[in-house]
Amino acid sequence: MKISKTLLLILYIELIVICLFGAFRFINPQSTITLLMFNFLFASLTFQLKGSFHRKMGLLSAGNIVGLFWNFVFFCFSLEGTMLFGKTFVVAYTIIYPILNLLWVVPFWSLSLSFLPKFQNSPAKSGCAT
Repeated sequence: MKISKTLLLILYIELIVICLFGAFRFINPQSTITLLMFNFLFASLTFQLKGSFHRKMGLLSAGNIVGLFWNFVFFCFSLEGTMLFGKTFVVAYTIIYPILNLLWVVPFWSLSLSFLPKFQNSPAKSGCAT
């Protein structure tokens, strides 16, 4: 049982590294930076919550796969837009690129919270007088 959990953890880490190298090699450095920022935010915000470490690592690796896919779609979109509209599209794309990334980062992080256990607050502990 311990070996399978270790192998699963190694698989999660490999998926994250493959997504980062794939984004850098096949897409662009901006997508790699986006994935690195996603990993940092996800780890700093989610790993403090309740839930198993393997579930959190699985969600993080799934987020990297989703991020790699979306950044590939954005890259294809930018190539087609540049071919159709010229260099002026690059300026517009540079402005909307962070907004496009928020369209997958925020929903994925929000949905991943639903896979973690909920906190059980009782009125006596929360400090609220009823």
